[in-house]
Amino acid sequence: MERRLAVILAADAAGYSHLMEIDEERAHRALRARHSVIERVIAKFGGRIFGAAGDSIMAEFGSAVEAVRAAAEIQGVLAEQSLDLPEGHQMLFRIGINIGDVIVDGSSLYGDAVNLAARLESLAEPGGICISANVHEHVAQKLPLEFQDIGDHAVKNISKPVHVYHVSLRRSDESLLSVTSVETFATNWLTPRLATFQESYPNITVRLEAMGRVVSFERDGYDVGIRSGLGSWPGLKVHKLLPIEFTPLCSPQLLARAGGVKTPADLLRLPLFDDREGWWQQWFAVTGEPDIKLTHTPNFQAITQTMLAQAVLAGHGVALLMPFLFAPEIEAGRMVQPFDLVCRSDLSYWLVYPEEYEKLAKVRAFRDWLLDELAAGANGGGA
Repeated sequence: MERRLAVILAADAAGYSHLMEIDEERAHRALRARHSVIERVIAKFGGRIFGAAGDSIMAEFGSAVEAVRAAAEIQGVLAEQSLDLPEGHQMLFRIGINIGDVIVDGSSLYGDAVNLAARLESLAEPGGICISANVHEHVAQKLPLEFQDIGDHAVKNISKPVHVYHVSLRRSDESLLSVTSVETFATNWLTPRLATFQESYPNITVRLEAMGRVVSFERDGYDVGIRSGLGSWPGLKVHKLLPIEFTPLCSPQLLARAGGVKTPADLLRLPLFDDREGWWQQWFAVTGEPDIKLTHTPNFQAITQTMLAQAVLAGHGVALLMPFLFAPEIEAGRMVQPFDLVCRSDLSYWLVYPEEYEKLAKVRAFRDWLLDELAAGANGGGA
């Protein structure tokens, strides 16, 4: 029986069965496109595919360095590839790499080394790579990648715990800070204040992108993010920035046309922009009007507070907005807050980043600056 030492790469699509359940044909076409990329990159780095079943691929390499290089390139190319999938869905691959003695049977390989590669793949996050400790020994000083020791793991059908490393697909550039933020916070609060950060840290360039989707820091290349939520994101360091508070805001022109409002119930005579969070019901309940029905609502739903604010400024209706983010408009008289009552959502704004990024000086600098700016605003130093 022939045996040899081999480096085994195992890859499969996370959540593929669910995608097939939603739309079989589109999921299958996407899988074929993914497999085409993976096959091409494996061949480029001297690998050989010896097994493929469903969404999974098993490949053999003669070099641990080339196998990890191939895995990193696969994930990089897949991240840039466009797919026709149902809205809100992705097809991300997990990759595991192991090195060990294998049994050769024709073109196929068998043994614990193969099984362990598959177990390592299951430990990787979607879009990520996990390698065994013996692979790490071969590549740690030879590749421009970072490796995170995630300790010993018990895996199925392997008697001893396996020491595992996670491969970071990005190298930190201390001169560039990549920030992702929910849109209204980015446009209305953060952007006008970034100049003060640049004055304090002239050697750090900030790349800010406003978006609603939740990113993968490693795969998408971001250092920090500003999110709205409850503050529970496993694996991320979180700092609470401020609670999300809201109150009705409208334009002075709309208020004048309506002849003013004296009680909260008077707002029901005005066009009230509907919201998908149930904020109107919450606000009216606090005023003592728990059973209101929104019957006079414009046929319009906005995705962001910024969009709603533009409709408010144009005099089209009243919206529940966060006064913290529209303080300049309120102070200038372009928006009016008819009542002092402000309600608080269960959600807050949070600064988040992977726990291991806290060691980066640029991340600590941005964190400290941001928290100081918010504290100054809360203490009357400006909103």
